[in-house]
Amino acid sequence: MFPEDVEIYLVNEENQTLNEALTFNGRAYLFDYKKGDFVTRNGKLVEVRGKKAVEAWLEKLIRTEKFRFRIYEEDGDYVEYAVSIEGLIGGIWPKGFAESEIKREITEAAAGNPYIEELTEWSFERNDDYLYIRFTVFTVEGAFEMVVNM
Repeated sequence: MFPEDVEIYLVNEENQTLNEALTFNGRAYLFDYKKGDFVTRNGKLVEVRGKKAVEAWLEKLIRTEKFRFRIYEEDGDYVEYAVSIEGLIGGIWPKGFAESEIKREITEAAAGNPYIEELTEWSFERNDDYLYIRFTVFTVEGAFEMVVNM
């Protein structure tokens, strides 16, 4: 779509850097991963705050594979917003190793969110072609269970 020699940067009115733009600000927009599109109401994106925003942010983080998309690259370096778990899901790795690495990747990536205090009570369930990753998220506003199917 764009010529390869054109670089696109994510900026706003204050001309912030990509790392600053990806910093969680307590708000997020709902995204329907089954439909592959943002959730809208009356033609506007549905914005969520609090625990729902943390949940939306975490799911996007988990579904964003590190080093795949150049939008998450700044000055030749990739920003710390993504995980490397694709090769661990359904791969050749032993189950215990893969689950431990998935947990580590998500925990380390989520540590950049000031609203998240802890991720605990991890479980993994394989069903047909999917891996269900389940854990409890403790935030500054309370806890909730997170389930992501990959």
